[in-house]
Amino acid sequence: MGLDLMDPEHLEHEDIAYDEEVASAFDANVKASEEADTFLQAQADQMRRSSSWRTYVMLIAVTINYVMVPGFFASIGWALAVIVLFWGWGHSLITGLMLDKVSEAKPQILSYPDLGTYVGAKLTKGSKHGRRAGFWIIWVSQAIGNFLISVANLGFCAQFFQAIFPQPCYIWWVVISYGITVVLCQVPTFHESYGVNMQSIISYAVLFVLIIVNMIITGKVPDVNYEIGDVPDLFNGIAGICFAFGGHAVFPEARREMREPKRFKVTIYWMYATLGISMAVCGFLGYGLFGSEAEINIFDNLTYNASVIVGNVLILLAFFGALVIGNIITMMSVQTVLKIPLLGWIEPKSYGMPVGVTRVLLRVVIVSLELFLALLIPFIGDLVGLTGAFSSVILTFMFPPIAYWVVFKKSMSIYTKLVCALLICLSALILVIGCYGALVGIISSASAFAPFNLPCSYLDLP
Repeated sequence: MGLDLMDPEHLEHEDIAYDEEVASAFDANVKASEEADTFLQAQADQMRRSSSWRTYVMLIAVTINYVMVPGFFASIGWALAVIVLFWGWGHSLITGLMLDKVSEAKPQILSYPDLGTYVGAKLTKGSKHGRRAGFWIIWVSQAIGNFLISVANLGFCAQFFQAIFPQPCYIWWVVISYGITVVLCQVPTFHESYGVNMQSIISYAVLFVLIIVNMIITGKVPDVNYEIGDVPDLFNGIAGICFAFGGHAVFPEARREMREPKRFKVTIYWMYATLGISMAVCGFLGYGLFGSEAEINIFDNLTYNASVIVGNVLILLAFFGALVIGNIITMMSVQTVLKIPLLGWIEPKSYGMPVGVTRVLLRVVIVSLELFLALLIPFIGDLVGLTGAFSSVILTFMFPPIAYWVVFKKSMSIYTKLVCALLICLSALILVIGCYGALVGIISSASAFAPFNLPCSYLDLP
């Protein structure tokens, strides 16, 4: 779109590191933040182990969600479906490239909260409050977003388990999914999660073919209609599609772990080619066949046969991959704040225990909180919508152009500034309407549902 994504060698010296004005303003009151930065920097070289392929596999495992797209289309109708899908794809591709360019120009930024710290400091001329605010706004957005989507994925895994094995009741499948997640989430960083991620994208690739074939076999629903939902459903559907492009929350951390960070740009292109094709094909075909009856889990619309059972097994495996990655980014963020090393099992010591023990205990607590919320608020579609409207919009659509503007403001053309301003304004609009739709949906479902009193079948959930 004509963005002047400049080569870093053309930047002024003050754009290569923190401005002296900003750096001089850091005093004892922000010592904790500085220690957290140093803590992460000390581990940076150890973490640079992933190839471009491993990074692509991880990003696809955490972002690809084409099975839900027909259900979101059912809430917004044909016209908005086309507009929102292609706008979301283009907007998120541009902001992904912006994050890559910012990370290239600022190699000292090793995480998304680091970027928030830098932007907050620059915008407030080195104010300690601005630095803190930048860090915590991004950290909370990232943590809440990944936490909520992990809660939703926990529920999804339980649903797919019950679709394969109708007994026992849904609540037990939630508990079983929790137990599996506790074990899988003990891998320290993205690099060690390669096996889980690889089976996820293999599952998604085979699943894509199965879904397309089964949708054609099932055929068009008799008297199919394309009526859109009410206003909250409409807003929730828009936010859900935004969520489907929400992988930016892990971009700085994923780039940090690459052996060749400069190849991250190529990885982004491959990732968005995969996302765009799979979501467009599944979304338009599924909505065309099932109309307003399209479900968030498209398998609920398909004629039940052996391949559908296989499909549910594959999607279960794929969602466990997404569940693991979503949890790992949350856990690494919490560990960084608490200064619990990301690597190692016996040494160094952390809180008086071997670091591996501390890490395991922390991760068990986080996944246990997800279990609690999954039983308290099992409204998966609304949780996905809320995550898309809040976390995905802030981290994927809104903050990258702000960060890009801050880093490259001395070199940006008027055209680039206008593009950034437009992206920020559109993001703010989606943030407001998406949160409204998701919260109305949660409140509406909660009014007819007693917490922890789950029905035996997931099909009877609100």
